[in-house]
Amino acid sequence: MSSIVLLLREVMDESGIGLRGLAEKLRTEHREGPLPRGYQTLSKRLRGTGLQNEPHLIHAIISACTEGDRQKHVTARVTELLADARGAAATAGGAPRKQPTATDRQLVDALAEINTLRKKMERLRSRAERAEKKLMKARELLAAGSRETPVHPPPRKRTVGESGTPFASAPQQPTAIPAPRETPAAQATPAPLLQKDSASAEGVITFLNAVPDLQRRTASSLRAAFDSVLDGERTGRYDLAKLNKSEKTYLGSRVEHFLWQAWGLNRRNVDSRLRHVPLRFTWTSTWMLGPEHVGSVCLLVRASDSESRWSLGVLAVAPEHLNRLKSNRDGKMTLSVAGKSAIHWLFEDAALPENALLHLDQPTLAQVFSPTDDAAADHAQGRTNNLFRAVQGRLLDHSAVRTVAMDPDSPRRVREARRNLLAEGILLLGHQGDQPRIATALGLPRPNKGEWVSVRVARRYPGDGDAPFVEINGDEWRSAAPDDPVESAPYVY
Repeated sequence: MSSIVLLLREVMDESGIGLRGLAEKLRTEHREGPLPRGYQTLSKRLRGTGLQNEPHLIHAIISACTEGDRQKHVTARVTELLADARGAAATAGGAPRKQPTATDRQLVDALAEINTLRKKMERLRSRAERAEKKLMKARELLAAGSRETPVHPPPRKRTVGESGTPFASAPQQPTAIPAPRETPAAQATPAPLLQKDSASAEGVITFLNAVPDLQRRTASSLRAAFDSVLDGERTGRYDLAKLNKSEKTYLGSRVEHFLWQAWGLNRRNVDSRLRHVPLRFTWTSTWMLGPEHVGSVCLLVRASDSESRWSLGVLAVAPEHLNRLKSNRDGKMTLSVAGKSAIHWLFEDAALPENALLHLDQPTLAQVFSPTDDAAADHAQGRTNNLFRAVQGRLLDHSAVRTVAMDPDSPRRVREARRNLLAEGILLLGHQGDQPRIATALGLPRPNKGEWVSVRVARRYPGDGDAPFVEINGDEWRSAAPDDPVESAPYVY
């Protein structure tokens, strides 16, 4: 019966009648008698279940799906197959079953190919419909953008120093939006027409400039978003390049979530138009924007973990700000030269909290993660000891310790490492007690909460010159030179 089933499915595909359509047609043409079948029963018969007992249904399907010579040919072929099936059933003692012929196999392959092509056509049709909708929306926005309104002159950058903090010459108060000049060029160039219920660029800039400690909040939130996706305490990863495709997509959502919370844009008392301002994040040189962003204000965020820099700008997107000739499969386009020059930068190339492990050289990383004479070196505590032994004079934070130890309890690992390294003359200094003073006196970076710095020390003697030193427990100590003998360091509370 498999050959009959394949033949019936072939004539159904040729006619273009689906299973539900066939059931309805049979019900209409055969209102009387036992022939009409429901959808479920007809589906079972066309899979071969019980079909041998209903030859009248087979001929009714052929009559509904074929005409003329094709109907005669298919009917003759089915009659022949039914006769073969009855003969095989009559002599079915131990006789072997009839094997599929080459024609049957070719028929199966042809049907599979037809189904594959049909699915491809459906996907292409859906994609074309989506593209048509985006194109129509872009045309409407372009037509609406012909309204003439004044344009603001190019915004002033906020200068950022090497440490990431603004220079004294850069004002800390909210930046004022300069009034547009009444020049012929300004009057002739229309500003981008904002969509309904869209916040203005001035409103977004004013809101962000009013956020207390905006630069520190933004930088720390970006660092936290990166670390949350890297998930070093479970994966041991510290490089964003190691993320897979879906994790890189998720990174943008995490950045938006952390920044929204840091800026207070998720609060109920904030204007709803500000809460729905699109935020586009990239770690490359440009952003990808779709036609739906034309006519709206976008927050543009760029951050590079390898360069430890980040930028934040505001752009009222106009049609000429997008490269229409450079779009991806989803219709998103890069910013044009005009778009990049129109960005109002709140911060550009500000300092991002450093990913210490990413900036270590390979020999140092191998020393951190490789076993040593320490019996626990292949475990979490041993790797933590290696970290502060190999990386001295440099601030290390919770994330670095958790990634190396692959343990969420980084403070406990640091406390153990502090005791373990005293015999090697290594001080491990944090933010508590007298430790920040000792770090400053020895010329080391001053640790804040959640940061530590290590250094090997040696006793200071009268002939040691003017090297920085500090008094600890009544003795004077200095940073040890490579050729200084190892001696136990004092315990610091």
